[in-house]
Amino acid sequence: MNDVLKYRDRLAIDAPRPAAARRSSFADRIVAIAELGAATLAAERCAIAFRSSGAGADDVVYAPDGDSRWDGPINAILVALENRIGDAVAARGMKRARRAPGSAESIAKIALSADEIDAIARLDKISEGHQAAAAAFTDGTSAVRIAMVVRADRARAELDASLGLIARAVFGEMTLAAVRASLEFWRTHGAESGRQAVDAKRELGQERAATHYLDEAVAAARRAHPNERFGRFGQLVAGGAGFDQWVVAVADSGSFLVAASSSGQKQFDLGEASALAESFRRRIVIARWRDRDEGGVERAGQYFEDKMFGGPYVCIPFESGAVALASRDARASAARAEAIVERLAPFAASWVLEREAARRSRLVRQLALRMFSAIDDERARIARDLHDDQAQLLAAAKIALDGPREAARSIFKQVEEELRRKTRELRPASLGNASLDQAIEREFERLKHAGVKAKLTHSGAAERVSRPVQQLCFQVSREALSNVIKHARAKSVQITIESGEAAVRVSVADDGRGVSANQGEGIGLAGVRERLELMGGRLTLESHAGGTTVVAEIPGSA
Repeated sequence: MNDVLKYRDRLAIDAPRPAAARRSSFADRIVAIAELGAATLAAERCAIAFRSSGAGADDVVYAPDGDSRWDGPINAILVALENRIGDAVAARGMKRARRAPGSAESIAKIALSADEIDAIARLDKISEGHQAAAAAFTDGTSAVRIAMVVRADRARAELDASLGLIARAVFGEMTLAAVRASLEFWRTHGAESGRQAVDAKRELGQERAATHYLDEAVAAARRAHPNERFGRFGQLVAGGAGFDQWVVAVADSGSFLVAASSSGQKQFDLGEASALAESFRRRIVIARWRDRDEGGVERAGQYFEDKMFGGPYVCIPFESGAVALASRDARASAARAEAIVERLAPFAASWVLEREAARRSRLVRQLALRMFSAIDDERARIARDLHDDQAQLLAAAKIALDGPREAARSIFKQVEEELRRKTRELRPASLGNASLDQAIEREFERLKHAGVKAKLTHSGAAERVSRPVQQLCFQVSREALSNVIKHARAKSVQITIESGEAAVRVSVADDGRGVSANQGEGIGLAGVRERLELMGGRLTLESHAGGTTVVAEIPGSA
């Protein structure tokens, strides 16, 4: 008796929720069962508490509706039944049903004794003309508690049988609700799976189409004519991503230049204010998708492409350049364009390398032709010198042999000096064991004989300049000084050498009459220029009436 009443003080807290707390078709069917049970037994009040597996607190329904004067003792009995179920589980555990849930064989009954029910009835002052009937039922998964107040003349056996029938009806509804919930779940899940399958099929088709386009683009890039390659590159990227305007720029021979465009133009300013140049330099995608509004007017003017396209565009970099794409069609896809650029980028890189190799090959051929031409010119010059100078001196020497001995010695001495001078001029320009400054200052002797003053200024870390670069600096200086002696009619020459970590700069400036357009830079400087270009350097010549300046820039890697 004490076990039944030990939770009596918790009734106000643990009392199940009223029927109004749950309004569903399932609950309505349980209410109908309660009403049928109350009508069959002419009960004053019938309460059914039920809980499905995984649910929270029990749901409780009452019948007949509106009469709550017996709810106090009925709630107390329901709490006592819940405590009895908890004690049974804690003491020995409840065996899970092995037969069909809700079947008569699978339902186990947990009841309060007549004394326990009478004790709760007396405590809650159930009148002598009425009695309480209650029992709990479980199928191993779910539990149902039933409590009712009926007339005192109802037989206990009849009440127990009615409670069992009511419980089986409730279990049947619970099983039916579970089946319906499962059916609804699978119906919904099946519809969702169908939609997912359709979406997956559509995405797979799109992916296959994209892969096929990439394969076709690669094949088209391979077939493109060398003169049309970058134009084909732009067409493939723009066409595959939904763009209608494009510009392709590449880094070639130290410059970043437009290689092709949808308009056919190539003369674009790709300086610091170019989105293409910045995209390539920083290796980032630069996009302008929004229409220009009042707050974006100033920002829109910072790139040349804003004016060129006049609308949304995107710049995508790749290894050897960048491509700008523009379209007013909202379906254009930057992500798709990036995928195509990534696939075609190796081809663009190989094209740039081929162009550089072809340019160098042409330069080598030109250098070879000029070298042989220079050799022939030098042979002709030597022949003329020998004829004009040494032949005349030898003829004079023959005449002198018939005359005074001193006259013959003087003539033969001139022949010797002239041969030594010619030998020095024919010897290749070489530093030998001397330093760069020493070798250049040694050349000043020739300037001195010609009446030209010379000055050398060398700044920077000369000791860090490699010997091959020093040799090239000496050759540039020597050829420039030869031009000064032969053509400039100058009074002074200033040689400036600036040695840096990345490059060496040699400047030879004179105050002579300048070089005429017909005269050009001469064979010697032309050969030096080609040699510098092969090594990644360059030679410039600036001439005017007040003098000539030859500047050579030689990379340290030369």
